[in-house]
Amino acid sequence: MGQYYKIIIADYKQRTRSYAFLITLAVGLYFAYICIPPHGANYSTVRMGSYTGVQNAAWIGYVTAMMTSVFLALIGPYLINSCIKKDTDTGVGAIVATTRISNFQYLLTKAMGSFLVLLSIVGCVFLMAVALVCIRSGTYPFQLVQFLLPYLLITIPTVFFVSALSVTAEVFLYRYVILMNIGFFFFFGVVTSLQQNIAPPLDIYGVKPVTLAMEQTVLHQAPKANAQPSIGFIFGAKKANKSFVFEGIQWTVAEVLGRVMWMGVGLILIFVSSLFFHRFDIKQRFKARKKPKFSVVASQTKPLQDIKLSALPPITADYSVCPFIKTELLMLFRKGPRWLWLINLGGMAALIFAPITIAHQIILPVLWFLQVARWSDLATKEKTNRIHYFTYASYKPLTRLLPAQVMAGIILALALATPLMLRYAAVLQFIQVLSIIAGSVFIVLFAVAIGTLSGGKKLFEILFFLFTYLNIERAPFADYFGGINNGTNYLALIAGLSMLLALASFMIRKIEIQRV
Repeated sequence: MGQYYKIIIADYKQRTRSYAFLITLAVGLYFAYICIPPHGANYSTVRMGSYTGVQNAAWIGYVTAMMTSVFLALIGPYLINSCIKKDTDTGVGAIVATTRISNFQYLLTKAMGSFLVLLSIVGCVFLMAVALVCIRSGTYPFQLVQFLLPYLLITIPTVFFVSALSVTAEVFLYRYVILMNIGFFFFFGVVTSLQQNIAPPLDIYGVKPVTLAMEQTVLHQAPKANAQPSIGFIFGAKKANKSFVFEGIQWTVAEVLGRVMWMGVGLILIFVSSLFFHRFDIKQRFKARKKPKFSVVASQTKPLQDIKLSALPPITADYSVCPFIKTELLMLFRKGPRWLWLINLGGMAALIFAPITIAHQIILPVLWFLQVARWSDLATKEKTNRIHYFTYASYKPLTRLLPAQVMAGIILALALATPLMLRYAAVLQFIQVLSIIAGSVFIVLFAVAIGTLSGGKKLFEILFFLFTYLNIERAPFADYFGGINNGTNYLALIAGLSMLLALASFMIRKIEIQRV
């Protein structure tokens, strides 16, 4: 058992020593802070109709635990994925394949390492929640049991299931990273949309028993009140103008077993995936290409004649950026399975026929998010494939290669958004067209800046998912493409941020080139 413990700890240390993890911790702390809206805030997170709970220890504990459960279920897979791929790339997998560790034991250690990574974020959120209780609970007593129970029964089972699901998805979809990322997005999107009508034992997030108890508390206080539960960041005018005292819930045995069940489901997923795990067998991962058999035909070969250099065409140097843009576009187009372009074409068709507001605010950000695997390594694929020593030593890599990568990404974003821009241009709403153009420039430069800063693609995947989720939730501060905000001031702000991102990208890349 001790050797598996050492493997889990080593895997945990390797994952936590990255910019993506540190920034995710910072985002988690800020997320915990905004989960409890201060007085006078123009948004709410958990409310029952027009009622919201007073900020005592039980309310803060349950709200932060529920929101953290949903938050980590949505972004967790993008933070902890590729754990098996990393062993394959570093050669550790070849060593693991020769040891006595079974497939189930290996996958379980990977799932436990991922679980510890997400549990670290839960710990930071818990500490922030303690601070919020000290600051905002006022004269209400600190209820330790009702403050701890939601983290033990809501958040931890969800985090374990997400860790197991991430490992299982990598076993079955290790060749299709794009499909895996999209699958996570739509799976948890469907789970969130079915949250209102799902039975408590089938709730992955574990919030259903709590919302039912809150609803009963409000109805006990006001029998005729509208106590419809709402969970999530709801921006705009604050409708929850009445308060009620929530003192926690008494968990039944069935509800506790329902939460333990999801941890058992995670173990079952790991066991099933261990039966199909390739165990780093290259022949199973890649189909062996059979060499064609050529018949030996005796023929007389003519001797090579002397090559006349004067007869060869003159060498002409081409320092244009256009060949680089063409090459980057081809790589973006060919990345991922070809059938994914059918989904992209379907999204472009939806931009034509859907109501223009829905097309702009929901379909466009989702369509752009489907390109997350293409944009995430737009400026880091040279390092990933270990050819940056050659590309950085080429002629003017800072003013030729990097701008070509940015231009290729922008062209792809604009091509996908063309149907919507044409619809706006047809009704002479050119400010919306400029907003979409500014948004495409911003998101590509954001991908390049985050990639060059972190040296990988995982951080951008996490932040891009947050942007997409917040835009679907209609958060004004996350709008980068004019879905909610518009006007010249908005365009000036996005243009200024894009310039800062471009400057940061070029400065970081310049430092990298000088170090090579």
